Amino acid sequence: MTKSTARKRLSATTSSRATAVEAPKRPRPNGSVTEATYRKLLDLIESRQLGPGEVIEERRLALRLKVSRTPLRAGISRLLGEGRLEQLSNGLVIVRNIGIAELLELIHLRLILESEAASLAATRISLDVLQPIKASLEKILSTAVITKTKHWTLDDEIHDQIANHCGNRSLATLIGETRRKIRMCNVERRPERLLPACREHLAIVDAIIKRDAAVARHAMIQHLTNVRQGMLETFGIFLPESHG
Repeated sequence: MTKSTARKRLSATTSSRATAVEAPKRPRPNGSVTEATYRKLLDLIESRQLGPGEVIEERRLALRLKVSRTPLRAGISRLLGEGRLEQLSNGLVIVRNIGIAELLELIHLRLILESEAASLAATRISLDVLQPIKASLEKILSTAVITKTKHWTLDDEIHDQIANHCGNRSLATLIGETRRKIRMCNVERRPERLLPACREHLAIVDAIIKRDAAVARHAMIQHLTNVRQGMLETFGIFLPESHG
């Protein structure tokens, strides 16, 4: 073999290796698209646009969300792992239905977490945050008129502000996750509970404005105990009132 031939073969081999190394890789799903798709799916579940027991149809959802199957499947897999979706023995994936037993467990968890958050927030949250909330609650109670939309807007603001100002990010995260799981339940707030809930919220806000951690904790416990009782009554379960 001449030196010229050897050089040509070496050059061809090197070129072939370079081509193999530089060959385009299979495209991977964009992380931001995958995360956005997961968030959209989660929102559909939490808002009950995808209700408990509803079958997850990939093709229909991909068209609805305007995404490909790859990020959609990644989102579905993540939601299965989080327990928000459930795979049946026949392979179908459905929105998991949270039963009354688990619902009551979640309410009890909220009571433990949020009573602590209210106590902690009593010395941390700014009065500038609370005064507008208090004014809104007092206006509702003075007119005795409240819509479900207004109720849930205020409910979110009060509980979110308390969680976000408790000084413990892990506690705030747990509270948020627990509240979102409860929203997956197919239970509507009883209309007769809307105004009493406003009074309970006002008691919580007043206690925090006064920087009274113990009273804030007690007011939150009382509020969530009444929420639990209201949910039980929705299922036709009536417990005797506690006088303790």
